Amino acid sequence: MASPAPVAEPRTKNGPSGHAPYKKLLFWLLPAATANYALFQGLQAIILPHQIELIDPAEKVANLGFITALSGITAVAGLLAGGAISDRTVSRWGKRTPSLVLAAVASALVMTLMAGANTVVTLAIFACALWFFANYYQAVMTAILPDRVPLEHRGIGASILALGVPLGVLVGVNIAAQTNQHAGYLTLAGLLVVTTLFFAALVREPPSVRAAPRPRVAMARRLSAFFSGFRYRDFNLAFIGRALMFFAIFSVTGYTYYILQDYVGAANLPGGNVQTAVSIMISVQMIACMISTAASGWLVDRFKCPKRLVVIASLGMAAAMMIPLFSASWPAMVAMQTLVGLFFGAYMAIDLALMTMVLPDPDAEGRDMAILAVAVSGPQIFSPAAAAGIIAQFGYSALFGTGAAFAVLGGIAVLYIKSVR
Repeated sequence: MASPAPVAEPRTKNGPSGHAPYKKLLFWLLPAATANYALFQGLQAIILPHQIELIDPAEKVANLGFITALSGITAVAGLLAGGAISDRTVSRWGKRTPSLVLAAVASALVMTLMAGANTVVTLAIFACALWFFANYYQAVMTAILPDRVPLEHRGIGASILALGVPLGVLVGVNIAAQTNQHAGYLTLAGLLVVTTLFFAALVREPPSVRAAPRPRVAMARRLSAFFSGFRYRDFNLAFIGRALMFFAIFSVTGYTYYILQDYVGAANLPGGNVQTAVSIMISVQMIACMISTAASGWLVDRFKCPKRLVVIASLGMAAAMMIPLFSASWPAMVAMQTLVGLFFGAYMAIDLALMTMVLPDPDAEGRDMAILAVAVSGPQIFSPAAAAGIIAQFGYSALFGTGAAFAVLGGIAVLYIKSVR
């Protein structure tokens, strides 16, 4: 069996296999990544909950949970499809670009239809379709990193891509907050299409070539081959470490509103207003996140030790989540959110760089990056239910302790990866 260590790519001064200079690539990839994450955040935080409330105010909580669960399933399918299909695409425009453009256009069309949905069923159908195409887009976009950014600059590349997350939060939430339902949908859709077309036109991908024909195999063997990355120890550890970490972060931050309302107490918040406090918390976290995300990529490329940096970020997040155990106060929550933002921002960029270094098959990097992305989507689907059970049985203190424990376990899993320092 081959070693799980990453396979060296042919290099030129411009990047792998003679592609365009990586700095130009990253410059135009950042707006596209920001638009993709703005779509997710604008809809999840404001537009979708508001639309559901207009349709059926009495059942808004149950309906949001129903649509979120269904669309989470199609999101995983979109991730896997985007990585696998783009790996095998043969065209004069390259293997990633056609999928990227088609997914952006499909997402925009679905959002146009979604803006006029007036029943929970039609909204659920459109939401499932949108989450499929938007996550398809995300999988293809992430695969560009190992494809077209040299290994020695992979940290900066991961940092730029990860920077799209906090920027997307700020852009998406502000667009959604400042526009009505229809305008919000159309603005986010237009932003994704325009930034994608600019990226495709200005950073052209070389033509892809047809791979040697493969013998026909049974469906069971095809399925086994699709998940062949799990035959490699380091790939498994990277997946487990990432899943544990994102379970930790989603389980705690997903209940920010109720933590402030019930654990800290509305009377102890600025102006006694929970919504204002949540807005402050998110802003503080995103600013801290952007600062650390921008700096962490340079650290990876400078010190060449992404595994150790991931472990440090994991332990930092665990320590931050423990702060409310010692003080159920507004200042303690701000301190926790600031430190979580700093360490999580660093984690996102460093972890993304690390993921590109444990890919076992150079011919299926999109597929394997998509599988590793499931370690993010899975916890996002299941952590709210798990967190609700913990809160109901043991209270909010247990939620903080559980989040910290999972963050530590995530760091321990990464520590045992052998092919990366």
